[in-house]
Amino acid sequence: MTKHESQRRPWRSWSLLLLAATLPVRMYGQTSVDLRTQSKTVDFGAAPSTRPFTTGTAQPATCAVGDMFYKTSAPAGQNVYGCTATNIWTLEGGTGGTGGGAETASQLADFEAVRNSSTNLTIGAACSTATPCNVRFGGTTYSFTNPASVNVSSGTGTLYIYISSNGTLTVGSNVVATCVSTCTAISGITAFPPNGIPLFSWTVTNGTLDATGGTDFRAFLSTSSVTAGTGLVSTLSGGIPMLSVDSTLVMLQTAVPATSTAACGQGQWATDSTYFYLCVAASTWRRVELSTW
Repeated sequence: MTKHESQRRPWRSWSLLLLAATLPVRMYGQTSVDLRTQSKTVDFGAAPSTRPFTTGTAQPATCAVGDMFYKTSAPAGQNVYGCTATNIWTLEGGTGGTGGGAETASQLADFEAVRNSSTNLTIGAACSTATPCNVRFGGTTYSFTNPASVNVSSGTGTLYIYISSNGTLTVGSNVVATCVSTCTAISGITAFPPNGIPLFSWTVTNGTLDATGGTDFRAFLSTSSVTAGTGLVSTLSGGIPMLSVDSTLVMLQTAVPATSTAACGQGQWATDSTYFYLCVAASTWRRVELSTW
């Protein structure tokens, strides 16, 4: 060994000791990984499980656009909700409104009532511009493109959720209920109206929505047909079929004519305590005297 080699050896020993002392610090210092800043692809394919969504039995009261939620208590195919507007959850899934078929297996996600909390219901979470909820009265179709929300604050009774004949999503009740959006609350209602389309009812006890108080009255397919017979005509008024007399076949009673040439149509008739009047031609009346026997 040369003199110079023996002088360099102590410095090598000190270098090895310093390297060994810094290794544990580096190993234990890098304990967190921010995947947002990593430049490499992250593959969770071999992970035993992943949970990218928040889960629970009811949607959180607040959310920001882009949040996702998996509802564990909902039927299969109706579990995934996305926050489409501030504090508004929308049921996701289906065909995205491309016309490929029903949005869910039964199409009954339309106008579904969901209990979000003890005092709040969401109605029609699946209703959107891409997948509108439609309802028809006669030849008129009404489209709903936003979910509705209703709060209860006091009282014991029942909420009656229905579409009124003028196309309004209505919550009628005998408790204190307030529509937050896209619906109209009406007090003093104790049953579904005959000219509305029933959707849901929900019982309320002391200002609290009963956890199992919902009853589904929706029907995917339904029809009402009235055929008018001879002497009748059928029209639709406020969503209700109306029957009336066909005046071209059946003449109705009219006012007693003042003269025999008073305006009239053939077949019209009138009566008073003395005569029976009959219009035999346009503006031509005849009468016969009434008598006893």
